[in-house]
Parts: sequence; structure tokens; C-alpha cells
Amino acid sequence: MNKSKIRKAIVCSLLSLVCFSCSKKDYDSYCPTWRGFTYYTGSYPNYVQGRVGNVYLNPGDSIHITAHQDKKGHLINGTFYTWTLCVDTLVDAKDIDDPNDDVIVHANIVYNQHTNYDGYDDGANDPVCHMKIPASARRDKLGHPDTIKFVARYIYSGQGVIVETGNIIDNTNYNGRITPQSGPTGGGAAGNFYFNINAN
Repeated sequence: MNKSKIRKAIVCSLLSLVCFSCSKKDYDSYCPTWRGFTYYTGSYPNYVQGRVGNVYLNPGDSIHITAHQDKKGHLINGTFYTWTLCVDTLVDAKDIDDPNDDVIVHANIVYNQHTNYDGYDDGANDPVCHMKIPASARRDKLGHPDTIKFVARYIYSGQGVIVETGNIIDNTNYNGRITPQSGPTGGGAAGNFYFNINAN
């Protein structure tokens, strides 16, 4: 074999390797990574963009909170989001058969959402929850911030990539922190959005 034929054989081999590697598909499933939360308060059309940092909300405020993805997930079927508003509320003594003064009770108000991540155009959009701070909400007695807990659960359609805690994004343009996790059959995330109530 002369040198010219050897060179052609090498070039053809390299080209076939490049073509094969370019056509390789990603069949792994993995959950999204996250940037954090943003929020608006108020009512349509008078929404007000919330600030980053210390968040103060009033009893009765409507809040529209978004969990922002950094990188989208891949090969995900069922998607379940749970938002839990954790806040102290003032309960009238007669409503709980208590002869004493009004009582502060800790309330957990749950909002559930379900979609198909890959199956619908909007399934992979950043999840949004609309909730209302109870008019009876009161500041935490110990001075701790109140919380909106966000939990995502994903059912994979491919083989899951195992990640213990995933990538955590620290971004000063967002509130809170969301930590992803991924296993062989499913994944998820958990995060907290902290706020303070403007009430005694």
C-alpha cells in the first residue's frame, strides 16, 4: 500500500469516528438545576416586582412566586410540584373552644401542581405558584423568618443519572436556594423562600 492510500484510509477512519460521535444521542434522564426564586406581589394588572434580599410581606398579600431553572431537565415524564406556605396565624379563641385570649397557631398551607415535563409545550417552563398570605398572619414569635417550601419530584423516562446533591447555584439576582437530586428512576429538588410578616 502506498502512502497516499494509507493517508486516505486514515482520513476516512477519522471522518467515520467524527460522524459516529456527532450522531450519539443522550438517553440519560436528569433533573434541572436551579437559580432560585423571584416573586411579585399585588393583583393583576398591578403586580409589583419583589426585591432580592430580605423580603417583607403583609397579611392578605397575594404573592406570585417562580422557581427558576438554570439548566432544563432531560427525558422527564411526570412532574409534581408542592409549595407549602408556613406561617403563624392568629386564631380567634372562640374558633378553637379556648376560653383564653386569641391564640397564635402555626399553619401549613399546601398547593400542589402536576404536569408532564416533556409532553406539553409549557411542561418544562419554570414552575409558578400563586398564593395568598392569610389576613390573620402574624410575625414569628421567635423572630425567625417564615417560609415557602418548594419540592419538585420527577419521574424519569430514561436511565437516571445519579447525583447526590446536584449543582447548587448561588446567584445574587434570586432569593433562596434550590438543591436538586437525581437517582436511577427519578429526581427532584427542594428549596426554601424566606420572608417576614409585617404584623405584630
